Amino acid sequence: MSRTDDPGATPLFIDTGAFYARFVETAQRHDRATAVFEAIGAGEAVYRPLYTSTYVLDELATLLLGHRDHEAAAVALDRVRQSPTTAVHPDKADFNTTCEQFARYDDHAISFTDHMTGVLAAEREIEHVFTFDPDHFRTLGFTAVPDDTGEA
Repeated sequence: MSRTDDPGATPLFIDTGAFYARFVETAQRHDRATAVFEAIGAGEAVYRPLYTSTYVLDELATLLLGHRDHEAAAVALDRVRQSPTTAVHPDKADFNTTCEQFARYDDHAISFTDHMTGVLAAEREIEHVFTFDPDHFRTLGFTAVPDDTGEA
């Protein structure tokens, strides 16, 4: 069972694709990402606490910088930092564990950042990841929100 201070709530780790789709109005999954984030904010989808990582935020800023512009990247980072989402900064042990896991999954095209998300989520006993790469996270043993849970 996942650890949380709120009985009935489910901890959630947020992946890059969920943030990207939320912040880019022309993104293919923008409406779905927005609906899930709004449901979480309204308490209709009871996910808390919310986590992401500095690796995810790095990936998000880099994508927004390349696909949009500096202002879009800076605004997105500021909005995440001002939200109730905790940005986890991996330590050396997390990095080493991620390197080992990445090497083990040599037959899968799962990014290093997704592996880091898996390591950090597992370390916190988080079973759900808000992602639009559901196969990657299912392979790593997680439930993919919204695909596996039906939100939005």
